[in-house]
Amino acid sequence: MPFAQLLAELGALCSAKRTGTMFIATSDNQSARIGLRQGRIVSLVFRTQRGLEAVGQIRMISAGRFSFSDAIVDRDSSTDLPDTPDLLAWLSGDAPPAPAAEPSTAATTTQPLANQQLAKAQAAIEAELTEFVGPIAPLLCREHIARAAAAGPPWDFPALVAAVAREIGDRSKEDRFKQQALARLRER
Repeated sequence: MPFAQLLAELGALCSAKRTGTMFIATSDNQSARIGLRQGRIVSLVFRTQRGLEAVGQIRMISAGRFSFSDAIVDRDSSTDLPDTPDLLAWLSGDAPPAPAAEPSTAATTTQPLANQQLAKAQAAIEAELTEFVGPIAPLLCREHIARAAAAGPPWDFPALVAAVAREIGDRSKEDRFKQQALARLRER
């Protein structure tokens, strides 16, 4: 669906006073997350950018698909964000976004490496999960990866794989998935 329709869906979620996370998978295979608490936008994430620095990137989305989960997967950063109506206006292009804060040098050096590690793990886990649950694998995996990303490094990959495995719902398949996914992660 086009970006304008994605924004309309976000506006509808806000109007309905929903709490949870809107996951957006863009047409060029990027991802964004928008956290809502009782209809207020409390977090924005696009790839490695958070808060106001993610606004510009989210505005550049041309099209994509979305899902909504009742869980908030990112930390609440609403104190750094303007009111929801202002954010919706910024995302629609009606008002310019505030300038993003400069990232610290420590975050700049370690963040890309950590994100690469998590992205590789996500690719490996999704590939294995697809065998067991089919095309819904990326959506199921993305929610767990988002929780891990929000918690930050160091990541407990065996615990992540175990959490994803519970999505399968068949004990023998879960065990087989865990073995295969952990073996694939060790290869990387």
